[in-house]
Amino acid sequence: MLGVSRQSIYNAIKENRLSVVVDADGTEKIDSNTMREEWAKNTQTRINVGPVRQREKQPRAPRLGKTQESIPDYDESRARTEHLKAELLELERQQKEGLLVKAEEVELKWVEIVTLARTKIMGIPTKAKQRIPDLDTDAVTMLEDIVRETLEDLAESVDE
Repeated sequence: MLGVSRQSIYNAIKENRLSVVVDADGTEKIDSNTMREEWAKNTQTRINVGPVRQREKQPRAPRLGKTQESIPDYDESRARTEHLKAELLELERQQKEGLLVKAEEVELKWVEIVTLARTKIMGIPTKAKQRIPDLDTDAVTMLEDIVRETLEDLAESVDE
C-alpha cells in the first residue's frame, strides 16, 4: 500500500514512526486507516534523509568530504542553488536593461575619451597660431611646452 519494502515497514515500527495495534490474539497489526497518514507525517521519502522524528531528536552530525568541509543537506544545497540562479538571472536582466556594463567596455571607452581629449588639447597651440597670426614660433613652442607639461602633470596625478 505504501510502495516500500517490508523491511522499511519493520524499521518504521521499530523507530515508532508507525503505530501498531494489538488485537485480541496479541498479534501486532498496523491500522490501515491511519497508516498512510502516519507514514507521510513521520517519514521523509527522499534518499539519505531519514525520518523526521529521528532528525528532530538527534541533530545529524555533519558529513565531511575529502576536504574535511561539512556537506550541506539537500534542502540547504537546493536553496543555495536556487538563490544563485536567481542572482544570475537578475544580473542578466540588469545587463540587458543597460544598468550593468562590463568593466572592459568601460575601460576601453575611457581610454578612447582620454586619448581624444589629449589629442584635442595638444592641438591648441596650432589653433592659436591659426587664429592669432601675430604669434611667433617661440610663442607657439612655449604654448606646446605648457600644454605638454600640464598633460604630464595630469598623468602623474593619476598614477599616484
